[in-house]
Amino acid sequence: MGQTQTAPPDIFCTAFDLLPDLICMEPGSSPGTMHFNMAWKQQAAALGVPLAFSEWLPIVVPADQAEITRILRDTTPSDQLRSISFRILNPDGHTRWFLLRLVQRLPTNGEDTIRLLILTNIHEQKRHEEDLLQKADIRDRMLNVSVDCIKEIAKDGTLVHMNTAGCSALGVDSTSGFGMRWLGLLPPEAHTPGREALKDATKGRNARFMGVSQLPGQPIRHWDNMLTPLLNPDQSVEAILCVSRDVTTQHENEQRIALLLNELNHRSKNMLAIFQALIRRTVPDPTAPFVKVLEERITSIARSQDLLIHGEWTGATVWDVVTSQTVVAGDFPATRLRIEGDPELQFIPDTADRIGLAIYELTTNAIKYGALSNDTGTVTVSWGLHDEEDKPIFRMHWKETGGPTVARPERRGFGSIVIEHNPRSIPGASSACSHEPDGTVWTFCAPAENVVRCPLRLF
Repeated sequence: MGQTQTAPPDIFCTAFDLLPDLICMEPGSSPGTMHFNMAWKQQAAALGVPLAFSEWLPIVVPADQAEITRILRDTTPSDQLRSISFRILNPDGHTRWFLLRLVQRLPTNGEDTIRLLILTNIHEQKRHEEDLLQKADIRDRMLNVSVDCIKEIAKDGTLVHMNTAGCSALGVDSTSGFGMRWLGLLPPEAHTPGREALKDATKGRNARFMGVSQLPGQPIRHWDNMLTPLLNPDQSVEAILCVSRDVTTQHENEQRIALLLNELNHRSKNMLAIFQALIRRTVPDPTAPFVKVLEERITSIARSQDLLIHGEWTGATVWDVVTSQTVVAGDFPATRLRIEGDPELQFIPDTADRIGLAIYELTTNAIKYGALSNDTGTVTVSWGLHDEEDKPIFRMHWKETGGPTVARPERRGFGSIVIEHNPRSIPGASSACSHEPDGTVWTFCAPAENVVRCPLRLF
């Protein structure tokens, strides 16, 4: 071929033949080829092109030809590696990706510049890369249609990625490349809870906090921020997913409901006060004992209503219902008025009304005739959940001891109806009141699901 006098020693040629890459050594300034390794020759044969790489340009995809031509024409000696990926059109009509790496060795001792071309088939890597890019594009499009602000946060608190809704809410340019401190984008009052939530998430724990934001010229927006650690296979934290949901409307609705409930409570109390005034003005003798009883019962209803309003009409704890209705007994020591039960167990609204009035009637009876009418009697109010036939049952007991002997009343009045019959209107409920020699005993029993909230939590 006319270049044998400048060909490298055979040992180099043999070594190149052992490599899977396509390798060509050629002079940098004069035409002709010094050496092609076996992989190069086989690829040229498969493509049906001459060995010289400059002859391969016609099968290079047109979009890649200009850059390949520029690199081949640049004969400036340099020890630095230059590389470019490009596509070749195969005879079967499909394209394949190759990586071209080129080095032009600086001349020494008057020798000509030698150019080394290395071609590596990177088609599978490119396909994998394109698949990843396509999946990433699909992921981004999915995230961008969400109205929630979705962010990926590094463990050091820097922002890695954020969807369109997040960029809009925080005033961040989606082309910024991110990398800024996430907490720096939040208002100062959110920094402390945000820092604590981030600390929990970096330790592998889910975290949550409420926050607000306000862009110039826009109203305040309220956010529910949920942080979830993204774990590696070894359970170490790789990054943190933060989903911020706009709860401004919910917050406004809650404020509106609270306002309406307060107004309802105010008007209901006014109505109860009007009832009391009507009673006093209607009956012949406003000082009659039954007038006082009626007023006290109305007050009992008002106490239950206060508890429900305070709980936003979702219910009231059994503890609060019992303590609010036994308060009429006065300042009895805990040894005489014992209240025993789960303080977190919560009545549903209808139950709070019915049981509350029954507890009030039992308390007033105990003060007048029962265990609280002397100096030694005691009253124990207890409640709890019990598993019966795989179903949780709520039970409540009122037990008096040490009081004067109480005889069963000859006439069953309104108080008896409130204590025994009124609670039975709860589906599946039963109640009974007995007057034992040692004091009154009242029991109430009902399916827990009809009486309290979350009855299964203890089982």
